[in-house]
Amino acid sequence: MELLSFIFELGIWISIPAFVLSVALLIRCIMGILRILREARLFSVPLQERQDIEFTGTGTVILAMEGPLFSRRFAKLKYEMRGPDGMEAKSRPALLRATTTGFTKARMELRVYKIEQPGRYVFQIHGLGGEKPSDARHCMVFLRPHLGRIMLHVIGIIVVSTFIIGSIVLFGLRLTANN
Repeated sequence: MELLSFIFELGIWISIPAFVLSVALLIRCIMGILRILREARLFSVPLQERQDIEFTGTGTVILAMEGPLFSRRFAKLKYEMRGPDGMEAKSRPALLRATTTGFTKARMELRVYKIEQPGRYVFQIHGLGGEKPSDARHCMVFLRPHLGRIMLHVIGIIVVSTFIIGSIVLFGLRLTANN
C-alpha cells in the first residue's frame, strides 16, 4: 500500500513522463508494423491464368491476394506453382489467414509455399474464367513470413496503450484529489 500511496503522491510527476514515453513507444510500435509489412513484400504479379515468376532465394513464401474491398474476384480459385524442374512446389493453406485492410484495398494470405531452389517458376491460377475489366485492380502478392513479428508489435501496442490510459487516469485523479 505504501508504494501506491507514494505513486499517488507523486502522480503528476510520474504521469506526465509516463504519458510522453508511452506515446513515443506507441508511435514506434505502429511504425514498426508498417516497416515489417513493407519489408515482407517480395513482389506482386497481375491477375493472369499463367505467368512466369522468378525467385532469387530459397525459403518460405506466402501467396496473398490483393484487391478492392469486398471483391469476389478471388472466390473459388485454385493456385499452382511449378519449379524450374517442372515439379509442383510444396504448399499448404495458410493456417492463420492474416488480412491487411486499408481504405480502398484489402490483402489476405492464401497459401504458404516452400521454395527449395531459386529460379523461374510457373504460377497458374485455375478457375479464373478469363480476363475481366476489374482485373487491373487485383493482383497476387508474394510475401516473406511476418505474422510473428506483427503479433509482437500488436502486444506492444496493447501494453503501451494501457500505460497511456493509466497515466491519464493517474493525472486526473491527482488533479482532483484533496491535498
